[in-house]
Amino acid sequence: MRIPTRTGRRSRATGLAIGTSVIALVAAACGTEETAAGDRDAGDQEQAAANDANGDPDVTTTLMTYISDRSFGQTVGRVGRASSEAGMAILGAVNQQEALEEHGRDLDGAHSFFIGDPQDEHDFFETTPAIGTVIPLRMHIWSHDGTTHISYFDPAPLFTAIDNDLTDRGETMSELAAEIADAAT
Repeated sequence: MRIPTRTGRRSRATGLAIGTSVIALVAAACGTEETAAGDRDAGDQEQAAANDANGDPDVTTTLMTYISDRSFGQTVGRVGRASSEAGMAILGAVNQQEALEEHGRDLDGAHSFFIGDPQDEHDFFETTPAIGTVIPLRMHIWSHDGTTHISYFDPAPLFTAIDNDLTDRGETMSELAAEIADAAT
């Protein structure tokens, strides 16, 4: 399968075949409830009804992947600066490579950053607390066979899945994510 891909500054080709994996996230889970309605309190029921009324649970997103011209370490190091230049901040990070090495597993490189703007996120949470399933943006830097990549799910359709009123804000977040990934690669 082909995956829409964004590469570093030298080429902006779309379509990178990664094995035979099909990578698409159907955000339909946003409308799925694990708990029976009778098990929810009134506040939970109101929030679930609001989500069903305001969001689009049938939205599909795309895995965006950029190929870096830099080493894994250089790319990881540039994400913070690129985020800051885009007006965002690193709100958290997980070094999966290091964590898995502690358990005897080896990876070429794997590091995830959680990127956002605390003020914007506060505003989003006031609009709909369910937005926490989408923000902060998770940007994953990974290496395979000596090539470094940055991947993330396009946030624009995910914002729409949560609340149709956030569609424009999701588009803005999508543009910022692309700006960060492009600058880091």
